Formats: sequence, structure tokens, C-alpha cells
Amino acid sequence: MPFSDIPTERLFRFRELLGLSDLTENPLARWGEVLGARPDDFADRIQGFVKEAPQLRIIQDNLPDPAKLRRNWAEWFTGLFRQGLGEELLTRLWRSGQAHVAYNVDHRLISMAYALARAYLHERVAASLPAADAPGVLRSIDALIDFSLLVETDAYVTFATRCELDVIQGIAHQVRNPIAVIGGQARRLIRLHSQDADVAEAAQIVLEEAGRLDALARSVTRYMDVTDREPVAEATVLTPLLHTVLARIASLPDRPKAVLNVDIAPEADRLAVAPADLDALLAALLDNAVRYAAPGDPRVTVRCQPSEGRPGFAKLTIDNTGQTLSAEELTRIFSPFHSTDPMATGMGLAMAKAITRKYSGGIAMGLLSGGTRCVVTLPQAPAAAV
Repeated sequence: MPFSDIPTERLFRFRELLGLSDLTENPLARWGEVLGARPDDFADRIQGFVKEAPQLRIIQDNLPDPAKLRRNWAEWFTGLFRQGLGEELLTRLWRSGQAHVAYNVDHRLISMAYALARAYLHERVAASLPAADAPGVLRSIDALIDFSLLVETDAYVTFATRCELDVIQGIAHQVRNPIAVIGGQARRLIRLHSQDADVAEAAQIVLEEAGRLDALARSVTRYMDVTDREPVAEATVLTPLLHTVLARIASLPDRPKAVLNVDIAPEADRLAVAPADLDALLAALLDNAVRYAAPGDPRVTVRCQPSEGRPGFAKLTIDNTGQTLSAEELTRIFSPFHSTDPMATGMGLAMAKAITRKYSGGIAMGLLSGGTRCVVTLPQAPAAAV
């Protein structure tokens, strides 16, 4: 698959967190002639490590240009003193992280290589610089290496996740055509052999299972879409979206007509969550609450108020009457494909968890007397200007 674009804004945020964004010039530039004068020696140090690691040695030996890996490290080393933290370095680091996924490199080996780079530069500082200058230079070296490893790791994780998502989405898409054929043939059998009770019963079972598989494939695709979308801290008003989702759920033919009680505090009505993500989150949680509400007394209560424990976050609480869960079920309830209903896909609550985590929120399920409670924390959006 093609390499993904560089998320410049996120990488600049990393630079800011490491205290490097306010620098007007490369802090190592003045020491370039002393510390950066021997890039080949540094590249040889890394090359020695590569030769000792069978996985890296095999990859290097099978590259179209076996000297490329050594040359890349030498250029990175030189760039620390000449280029600083500009876009050229970001591009090099980001591409390297994605290339490591493409070549299936164990990331622990990459971390070790950066550790060796840190050790080499520390040795050079100790051997070449006055003692009075050493502490400041070492701090700059550590920050630059931390930043390099952070960008490379971000690229590695992003690209690896993207590859996994593409595989899973591809499987989910490809199985839907055979499922449709199976379902179509089952309907044909029911139509042609409706007088044969055994055939009709078996065909009906096949049709129902094909429908469940199709729903599962759709759920996996939605889960992957939610996971793949970057979080967007867009101000979204909760109340109208909540009622839209509740109306959508109430229109489903197999859902109980639950009594709904909604109480949204005005100061917690604006959330910093993209509308599509908030819609998916509410749909998963509210559908679960309505679906499993007590048949004889189906009630669902939704509350949202500022979180007392996390300033800047809102606490969304969803209670329902109905079946309670065992302690073992509570530990697995947010796992993909887990459901107490054999006909359910088990992806709804897993998707809800993925969304809350994406926005640095939290989600938990607990027991009530005669029901369950789900508590979600989500970031609040600033109050709208009057």
C-alpha cells in the first residue's frame, strides 16, 4: 500500500512537548565541526549492530542497494547538526518509520539503534567538549534523539495499523458477496420447497445465519472506519444529536418501546467530539441500553453533566432496567465480538470504547439494582460565544 501523508501538525506538537519548538536555531549547530565531523564512524557503529542482528542483516543484504541503510544513518547523523528540526528531517524520519513496517522490522531493534546513537554522541561529548558545555549539549542531544524516535515510532504505528485495517476491511468486504449468494439460495429453497417442512426449516436457519454474518461484516467495517478516523475536536451540541439517535433506535421494529428520561446539564451540552463519532458512540450505547431493557419495564435514563474528577470533561451516564451482568461478563463486555445475545455482532460496545479512547475519554460499565449503568467521559467544547 502507498505511504501515508505526514501529519505535520501532530509532529510539531511532539516537538513542542519536548521543548524544541521555541528554538530559533539548531542547538547543535555550533558543535557540528566537533561532534558531527565523523559521520562514517557513527554509521560504522550502527552497521556493526545491523550485522549482529540476523533480521536486520537479512533485510540489508536483500535491498537493491545494500549500502543504503548505512548511508541513511550517516545522513541522519549529519542532519542533526546541519538541518535541525525542519521539515526535511521530519520527512526523513516519517518515511523511515513506514519503511520499517514495509520491511517487517522488529521495532525493538529500531529503538536499540537509537539508543546506540545516543550512547555514541554522549561518548563524543565526553571526549570532545569542555565540561562546562557538556550538560547543555547532552540535553539537546537527548531531546533531538527522543524526537527522532518519537516521529519514527508514530509513523511505524500509524502505518502498521493502517495495513492491519486494510486487511480486515478487505476481508469484511470480500465475504459479503458469498454471504449474499448464500442468502439468495436459501430464499430460493424456501420459495421452491415451501411444502417440505424439513427443507424449509433448514433453509430458514441458513438464511438467518447469513443475515447475521452480513450484519457482522457491516459492523466490522464500521468499527474499522471509526478506528481509522483521526479525532477532531469539533464542537458538537449533544441534545439534538441524542434525540436524533433515540428516534432512529425507536423506529427499529425489534426494539422495545422504552420509557426515556433525558437530563442534559446546559454546561455539559457541547462536546469536543466530531459529529460522526458522537453519533456512532451514542448509537452503540443507547441501542445496547434499549435492546436489553427489562421487557416488562423498559426504562432508559440518560444524564450528562460536567465531570467532577476531570476538569474540562463531561460525564455521560446511561442507565437501564433489565438484566444484570456477572463480574466475568463485565470484564469482557467491551471486547470485540463479545455479546450475551447469540444473534448480536458484539461490535457495538467495542466501537464505543474505541471512540472514547480516541478522544482521551473513558468508559465503564457497572451494575445497578435491577439494571446496568454505563459511564462515559468525553472532552467538553468551549462555551459558544454569545
